[in-house]
Amino acid sequence: MTTDGYGVSSSASRAEFVPAPWHLTGRGYVFVYRFSQDFVRQSGMLRTHLQPHFRGGFGTLMLVDYSSGECGPYHELLFIPGRIQYQGRKLHSISRIFVSSISSVINGRRNWGIPKDQAEFQVVHEADGSEVWRVRFRGIEIFRARVKKGLIPFPVHSALSPHTLMQSWEDHVYVTELSARGWGRTARIMEIMGDGQYFPDLGQQSPLLGVAIENFRMTFHEASVEPDAG
Repeated sequence: MTTDGYGVSSSASRAEFVPAPWHLTGRGYVFVYRFSQDFVRQSGMLRTHLQPHFRGGFGTLMLVDYSSGECGPYHELLFIPGRIQYQGRKLHSISRIFVSSISSVINGRRNWGIPKDQAEFQVVHEADGSEVWRVRFRGIEIFRARVKKGLIPFPVHSALSPHTLMQSWEDHVYVTELSARGWGRTARIMEIMGDGQYFPDLGQQSPLLGVAIENFRMTFHEASVEPDAG
């Protein structure tokens, strides 16, 4: 069995194609940060050729439990360091992302150029109302966080998450519009660990805002794709 360099077997890469748009439902956590240029350069895992185009802005950590969608249910952990300058626009770009489903990996790359890798997820609900999320990749625990949500719900929409993504993948640029809405509660991180090799270490970073989103509906629209001019 051969792999594509990202841990995906050649046989898996021929998985059934599930085209956009995707209509997803589920729940999750969104934590908004503002990272320094030094942190992003050293720890943000942004691809080298994109670093000169980094323009700061708000970054995001997301923990997501998709309950339904075109690829079925799966878990997701993703990191966005901030915005990338592209054709006069400042768009968000995911630099690191793990999901629990190989179908999500393959189709995320095909549809939107999202650099997904498959990992093992464990989510434990604690007696105090908090949740512990653990993610293992290649036998290593690369991420662990204890998070807790507040009590009072409020409506949320796409403004709390990136609504346009720009991804560079295999010599092409993918620009994708997203839309989402659901119900949210405030959320906080009680503890967090990233291994620093496969996922950014956010232990010394403080989020500006945390939201637990419940019963959301999200649409990943078809991407606009063109050759990457560098």
